[in-house]
Amino acid sequence: MQKRIPAPNTFELGLVMAGAVSAGAYTAGVLDFLFEALGAWEEKKRVADPNVPDHTVQIRAVSGASAGGIASALCAMVPLTGHFPITDLATAKFVARPANAHRNLLYRAWVEDIDISGLLTLTDLKSATQGVRSLFNSDAVDAVANAAVQDVRAAVVKRQANPGQLPALPSFMANPLQLFLSLANLRGVPYLMTMQTEGGVRGHRMVAHMDYGHFAIFGVSGGPSEPLPGGSTSVNPQRGSQSASQDGWDDLMAAALSTSAFPVGLRSRKFQNDLSVYQLKLFSRTFGDDPDTPPLTIAPDLLEREARPYSFWTCDGGLLNNEPLEYARVALSGAPDEKNPRDAKDANRAVLMIDPFPDDTGAAVPEEKDLGDVMSLIFSLLPALKAQARFKPQELACALNESIYSRFLIAPVRQGKKPGETEIASFGLSGFAGFFEQSFRRHDFQLGRRNCQKFLRDHLAVHVENPVVRNWVARLKQAGSLDKFHTRTRDALGNDKLDENFVQLIPLMDSVLTPIDALEWPRLSGGVNALLAKLSPDLKLRIEAVLDRAVPSLMKLMGIKDKGIFGGLVKWLAEQKLRRVILDLAIDSISKDLKARGLG
Repeated sequence: MQKRIPAPNTFELGLVMAGAVSAGAYTAGVLDFLFEALGAWEEKKRVADPNVPDHTVQIRAVSGASAGGIASALCAMVPLTGHFPITDLATAKFVARPANAHRNLLYRAWVEDIDISGLLTLTDLKSATQGVRSLFNSDAVDAVANAAVQDVRAAVVKRQANPGQLPALPSFMANPLQLFLSLANLRGVPYLMTMQTEGGVRGHRMVAHMDYGHFAIFGVSGGPSEPLPGGSTSVNPQRGSQSASQDGWDDLMAAALSTSAFPVGLRSRKFQNDLSVYQLKLFSRTFGDDPDTPPLTIAPDLLEREARPYSFWTCDGGLLNNEPLEYARVALSGAPDEKNPRDAKDANRAVLMIDPFPDDTGAAVPEEKDLGDVMSLIFSLLPALKAQARFKPQELACALNESIYSRFLIAPVRQGKKPGETEIASFGLSGFAGFFEQSFRRHDFQLGRRNCQKFLRDHLAVHVENPVVRNWVARLKQAGSLDKFHTRTRDALGNDKLDENFVQLIPLMDSVLTPIDALEWPRLSGGVNALLAKLSPDLKLRIEAVLDRAVPSLMKLMGIKDKGIFGGLVKWLAEQKLRRVILDLAIDSISKDLKARGLG
């Protein structure tokens, strides 16, 4: 890999979508407005409006973890199916279905098609001999994924048969668009670091569990195609090179389901990578190394016959890499140790992260707990390991520096919060709260659209002297039509004013300028008690069905045979006690969370 240089007058973006569980609805809303704004701008450029900025913004790479991985996969599908933004949520309120709901993949997948009722069904436990794959029924998630794949395949066929039946392909996507989906590889990839010692050449063996799936989607842009990126899997190859029946959408969706497999809650998946993914992987230098030293290339300690392909079980990609910034950054720069230009006057590419849970609020110092008891210690280990895996001081230093224009963040911001309320409705229950009510997800989707509009208007910007925009800035300034594309800031008195040193990187056209109305903080129509009365029977059945299969498996692992009076008594006591404890705990947690945040 070597340093990349974007085309003249072009600014490249790498989108990064953090894990979010049900708050993926917020991420989907951000993407919905982003694509709408880019599409509106392209339409104006297509008719050669002289008062419109004529530089190019191109999304080159998308990376995601967990729920962000699902959103990333949908990003690759939307250009092919056509984007139909959701613009009437504020008027539809919580009654009418939005006009474009049936053909907007982002809205359907994250607001309409996923719900707690589907996650509590028992279709995954029909067989009496089948083990428990997850606490919730992952068939509901599979159904959403399969519906999206069917839609994109139908769109590909329709485009090939009659290109005029769907909107023109956008030019704001690279061709191919690169996708990186974080994976927690439970098998691990072995590496052997050879070293010189007194006894000769010895080695230090390591196993890497932070993994990813790397895909390239051709045909998502009207522009000319580029070569297949090294180590990537081609999903929708160039016209004529593969038939629709030989595409790679199933592989992409398998990776998306793998990265979103919330540990224990959703089903773990089996995935496979080609050996080339690991052979071509570059590792950055560590701090203090000679800057002239090239990035490390470390071959995995695998034989060809063992790794063609290399298969492994996965779980939530956010477990080890919840904000996969580096994948997108390297796709933009071309190599791990090539920095993207950071100054506002010369930046020509940037990573844009969408994070519904940025973790920038709350207690700064973790609470000290008594871990003298072995069980307390055990239950503290996983959160500690998870937090350490996500600690990335190099990336934090760049993100916190306001003078760096190669990294941006969109996170939830809501005005008028009351005590106890959070920025997004899906925040509670470790991010699962949004699954309990569609109005929660609608609220968060609309907030995502609203926050994205404000972000594009006032924050995603470059300096007026930046070569990407310099030509049209001079032209529009002479014509007296530049002011509408300046960002806004606040003066010493807190009043809005134009910042004449900066212009919008994605200029907002008149059709997307009207401020997006926020939805009222949602509340359950019948209150929390009505919701629990509705859910309790299904929740009870799900708990019973899971325990009927999980307890015997646990007894077997502990060496307790499920035979005779003793085994039967142990099994009965375990199931009955756990049923009551788990059901009571679930109901109590749901009730307290929704009421505390004013959702009930």
